Amino acid sequence: MKDLWLNVLFVSCLTLLGCQSSQKSTTSPSTGLLPDSTPILLPVKVSGKWGYANGSGQLVITPQFDDAQEFHEGRAEICLGKPCDWFQTTGETRWGFIDTSGKVVITPQYASETAFSEGLAAVCAGDCGVSPTMPHTYGYIDREGKLVIPAQFGVAYMFRESLARVCIGKCDWEKDSGYNGKFGFIDHSGRFVINPQYDEADDFKNGFAQVTVGKGNDAKIGYIDKTGKTIWQPSN
Repeated sequence: MKDLWLNVLFVSCLTLLGCQSSQKSTTSPSTGLLPDSTPILLPVKVSGKWGYANGSGQLVITPQFDDAQEFHEGRAEICLGKPCDWFQTTGETRWGFIDTSGKVVITPQYASETAFSEGLAAVCAGDCGVSPTMPHTYGYIDREGKLVIPAQFGVAYMFRESLARVCIGKCDWEKDSGYNGKFGFIDHSGRFVINPQYDEADDFKNGFAQVTVGKGNDAKIGYIDKTGKTIWQPSN
């Protein structure tokens, strides 16, 4: 009888530990999404319109968009109007987001945007082409479409390792000279953690980001850490 009770206690402990372990791994800390719950959906083009097919090749979201991107954090970028290429004049192009059921959760209203990363997406209003002739600004929205970081940047990129690179100024890109603004890094509140001081910058990876000081043949490349400390002095 003693051995029976020991076995029951042992199995109960295993069950409890298994439940606790399962509970700890069910959601992503950055998105709150179940890692196994997002279906595989692939953007496909049919008769000039984009929709989505599942992993079995079945069409599950009717082709109705002029462009469509992959899903990230339960949201996919979709475009209405043409052209939907960021390097062309945006014209009447408008981008929004759908969920995995195909429902439009963020109405197409932006001239440009990024995919969601760490719960936020950069969106642009105004003339957001590569060579804009009219004003434009970037800000950040959450997964419900709420503007949580005001539109105030000339260029803005996805969050990586809790920081996003943004450009202050007009931030047009010109051949052989690059951007005409300054890059820095913000946190999720929109606060500058690393002040805009670089002529170009890359996303953080493994705790470091490549930064550029100077333009054209005078450009020097170095590295900084997430506090803004220079790890490798810019050089060429």
